[in-house]
Amino acid sequence: MKKTVLITGSSSGFGAHLAEAFAARGYSVVLHGRNKKRLQGVKDKISKKGVRCVSVVADLQTKKGLNIAQSTLRKYDVNVLINNAGVNPELKKGALGNAKNIGEIISVNTSSAIALSREAFSYFAKRGGGVIININSSAGLRGSAHEAVYAASKFGLRGFSESVKEIWLKQGVRMIDIYSGALATGMSSGRWDKNELINPRELAEFIASICSTNSFFIREISIQRTKNRTAGKLKNK
Repeated sequence: MKKTVLITGSSSGFGAHLAEAFAARGYSVVLHGRNKKRLQGVKDKISKKGVRCVSVVADLQTKKGLNIAQSTLRKYDVNVLINNAGVNPELKKGALGNAKNIGEIISVNTSSAIALSREAFSYFAKRGGGVIININSSAGLRGSAHEAVYAASKFGLRGFSESVKEIWLKQGVRMIDIYSGALATGMSSGRWDKNELINPRELAEFIASICSTNSFFIREISIQRTKNRTAGKLKNK
């Protein structure tokens, strides 16, 4: 069966690591992002490995951009959707309580992911199955006082997933939720402990390995960083 993955928010950061990890496993890769130049850089890197890779520029906060992303599922015969696109302006000083930021957080982290998942389910069910992976957060399990709206957006995605997961599974569509602690990516650039955070490349490679099981699937998984870094001297770049 031909394997094609669509990764939202893959022009940089964890999304770019996911793109490389899935490409390494023989998947054709559909990149998505808002920055055309950055997308081209990731696309060039993956294409050099002999893997089919295309890029789609779309702003998920707009109706037009969301429609473009949804149509991409059928256009490129995608069978794995990764809802990775996410924003967290609350990490910036003074951002908490900003109405514009609240709208952006909910739109990108929750609403667009739900809309894309619904579209993917409709398509996957008709074609005999597929996988939807939600890159959630530990903040979607326990909340986080310094990023309350971000946590709420992740709780919202979690609530949707828990509501449809069993029903969709009966139609051959697996939904996997990844609840991860902070990753050593650009979103965490202001943290003093960035070098001690979860290695994004290592996690991306793990996620790429769990999509093709036969007799079982991983319903959800919680990722916690370790204090022992001797086994994790991986380069994040």
